[in-house]
Amino acid sequence: MDSLSCPQCGGRNVGKVGTGQFYCWDCYIEFSVSHRGIRMYTVEADGELTRIESAVSAKEVLS
Repeated sequence: MDSLSCPQCGGRNVGKVGTGQFYCWDCYIEFSVSHRGIRMYTVEADGELTRIESAVSAKEVLS
């Protein structure tokens, strides 16, 4: 996983926040990459994560 891009905006300004969890500093979403695919979340004001439904594949994020 040398190069990672955001599944929502395609930006490369991505930081790791946990095991398989990342945060995009360009569009402010958190996402996780696992064997089940990619799951994206918005971070609410209280810190709660709300899942964003998407059909993005892991191949589109990992380059």
